Amino acid sequence: QIGEMALRQIRQLTQAPVVAVINTHYHGDHWLGNHAFVLENPDVPLYAHEKTISAIKTGQGEFWRNLMERSTDNATIGTAVTPPTLALSHGDVLDFGDTKQNLVHVGDVAMDNRIAFMDDGSFRGTFKNYDALEAAVPDALWIPAHGHPGKQVLEHNRELFEGIYQSAEKAVEQMGGQELAKSLALEDPRVKKYAPVTKGFDENIGKYTSLAYLEAESASF
Repeated sequence: QIGEMALRQIRQLTQAPVVAVINTHYHGDHWLGNHAFVLENPDVPLYAHEKTISAIKTGQGEFWRNLMERSTDNATIGTAVTPPTLALSHGDVLDFGDTKQNLVHVGDVAMDNRIAFMDDGSFRGTFKNYDALEAAVPDALWIPAHGHPGKQVLEHNRELFEGIYQSAEKAVEQMGGQELAKSLALEDPRVKKYAPVTKGFDENIGKYTSLAYLEAESASF
């Protein structure tokens, strides 16, 4: 159903064939739609990082198919696990004709006005990746997995995350615990700036500050 919806939206803009599908990572909401694209065109190229391909083929595929069925009250039953087949590496350039765009799909590493899950990542690792992305592709158009593309997507995410993480660092220095980390974050001007426009903020800020505190505490040793 995810892929069918995407195809319906594409057909509102153009009847031209889909020349490629890019899966940014192995979370099911970012690749289970492959099934619909392959049904429309069995030869459509499906691209992803080699680790994403491996993860989908070795357990994550079935895990996410089952999770999406439960999460949608079985609305997605019938979706087949359709792994990407073509591996992409850092720096690869895809050539689809006479149109050239300097853009980067960043998956869930950054989102537009939505708080991403940090459970499988880290704040320090996120900042390191942002630095590398901005250095590798200056002035790029960043395409987040959730929300609208923009040249300020990484900048806005960094500002919010730095407000949360640096508040956690202060809490660690003061030996104040996770509650202090949360209260400091909520008073940080960067966090206050983005809180009203960030979907999922109220539901997730507690978990975010907790993860930030644990990471900052570990980094302090």
